[in-house]
Amino acid sequence: KIDDRDTFFSQGSLPAALRAVGAVCNAVDRVVSGHNRNAFCIVRPPGHHAGVSGLLQDAISCGFCIFNNVAIAAMHALRTYPTK
Repeated sequence: KIDDRDTFFSQGSLPAALRAVGAVCNAVDRVVSGHNRNAFCIVRPPGHHAGVSGLLQDAISCGFCIFNNVAIAAMHALRTYPTK
């Protein structure tokens, strides 16, 4: 069987994905703290095709996403700033 999945890992994949997560969490912190009015993160991998727990289970295509950055940013905001 030919491996037709499109999400591959290299030595730099996890560090890049973790930096993207850090960027969106930092953006949340800056907006909530009032340092910025809004934020737009242009990060790779983008994260919009990843599942709740990371890569989609048994998916043929995950769109090159490792973590769902938007979901992580939302959870970070809810957990870090529950009263805001």
